[in-house]
Amino acid sequence: MAACGLWRSKHRLVAVVVDDDGRIESTILTATDDEERWALLEYVDSVHGLDCALVIPDDMLKADAICHFALERGCDLWAAPRPLVEAIRRAAHLATDARVAAMLARLPIVPGFRAHLRRIDRGAYDRRQLSLL
Repeated sequence: MAACGLWRSKHRLVAVVVDDDGRIESTILTATDDEERWALLEYVDSVHGLDCALVIPDDMLKADAICHFALERGCDLWAAPRPLVEAIRRAAHLATDARVAAMLARLPIVPGFRAHLRRIDRGAYDRRQLSLL
């Protein structure tokens, strides 16, 4: 199963797709607005298939429209705890956005890290729902 890691920097969203062995499969994709985010998902679906899982830091769930778009399209969406992502990023000295996105995409491959990922179901995530506290 291919996986696509998504990392949001200050001005853009970076996506990197890796294969089952963790090798980067496609060019680095970027998106700056919602229209480009939708196009990015269409590209990933058309090139890598609908079974390509998306892996994001968990704080992106409410902060980025691509999560809503992915769930609407029926994509598999996995959330990685931000502290885990930051610990790996700092320990591996991942300086570029593309390297962080590739690392996120590789998390489901490693059983020890996959256990920390949380699968996001469409029913459990509704952008319109307000949190109580």
